[in-house]
Amino acid sequence: MDITRDESPIFSAGASLRIYGAGLDLDDLTREFGYIPDVKHKAGDPDPGKRPYPHDMWSLASPLGKDRDLEIHLNWLAEKFLRHAQYIRSLRNRFQVDIYCWKNCFTEQASLTLSPQAMRIFTELATPLGVSLIFLPDEHDMVLTS
Repeated sequence: MDITRDESPIFSAGASLRIYGAGLDLDDLTREFGYIPDVKHKAGDPDPGKRPYPHDMWSLASPLGKDRDLEIHLNWLAEKFLRHAQYIRSLRNRFQVDIYCWKNCFTEQASLTLSPQAMRIFTELATPLGVSLIFLPDEHDMVLTS
């Protein structure tokens, strides 16, 4: 019996705007941005492993599918948050602000290319670009025979 995985993904990707630190007013951020975060917690709240979170956090991820290029996720975040750039930069005085980017690669070789338009969010929010790249075994070429 041959089993092959057709149309397996070559990559998955996503991005989130995260704001975290001590004394963060989560409701104020929600009002200011006009978006309900996917993740929010206060310091001391239990994480999924029942350990207390070390800080307050407000985070909103791009809702676009994981099968979309990282650039698409960054452009979505830019569309939602660049109009709040001055406010977000002011938050950097008291809190950590970053854009969490990730890309899982299901091939031996992969690349990360971003246009100047996608990079704009990092420059306008004065945020460094950091991307978590994870290379996973190439399972889509796997054939099981019994």
